[in-house]
Formats: sequence, structure tokens, C-alpha cells
Amino acid sequence: MKSTYLLTAAMSALLLSGCANREGVAPSQNASLHAVSPSTTATSEAGSMQRSLDGWLKEEWTPMTKTATVTTTTTMPDGKVITETKMVEVPEPVDTEPFTLQKYADKWKVYHENKAKMMEGKPKEPSNVDLVNSLPVIGK
Repeated sequence: MKSTYLLTAAMSALLLSGCANREGVAPSQNASLHAVSPSTTATSEAGSMQRSLDGWLKEEWTPMTKTATVTTTTTMPDGKVITETKMVEVPEPVDTEPFTLQKYADKWKVYHENKAKMMEGKPKEPSNVDLVNSLPVIGK
């Protein structure tokens, strides 16, 4: 029993001493540690959730929150009135104000309004509640 503890302690000391090739070396410059656990993968590769968020921010959130609807009405010489509605990009002002949630709530509202306008007339995807209710045993 005593020899088992001694053997375990010796193995632990051997393993721990193998991770450092010199005493006082920072972990970022330790060649033995990098051979076992390289730290470059975490910084160079984003996970799928981060890539998905970045793509959504770039392709959907930013364009929809930086646009405003501008309606122009022109009267033709023959008396015909033409109304045009355009989405115009509005430059975002430099933010020097303190952080407030209201600013992001307003952006969220603009995003949902613009998304609702884009989705008008398109078939709506069924919600999870509708899908569960359509199941033969569980549904209503």
C-alpha cells in the first residue's frame, strides 16, 4: 500500500516535470507544453456558433439596422402621382454616449420591422408549437 502511494507520487512528479523543459519559462514559450497542447487553434479557428453569429451580423443584422425607408411622391405632367419607396442606408453616428439597453432595443425594433416588410407575402414557416400540435399522438 505504501509502495503504491510512493509509485503514484513518483509518476506524478515525472509527468509534471516533463511539461517544463526549464524552470521559470512562461507557458507561452514552453516547447514541451506546446507539443502536448498547442494554443494556436483556439485563436485561429472560431467555432461554428461564432461563425454563424458573425455571418448573421454581417449579412442580416447590419444591413437591416442601417437602412431607413424613404418614400418619394412625384406628380407627372399628366396628373399621374407616382409613389416610390426605397431603403436608403443611413450612416451610423459616432457613439460617444454611455451604454444603454434602449439603443439596442430600438435597433432590434427596426430590425424586426424591416424583416417583417421583407417577409410580407412569403409563406410563413410553421412554428415549433404548430409542428408539435400536428403530431398524431401528441397534437390536438
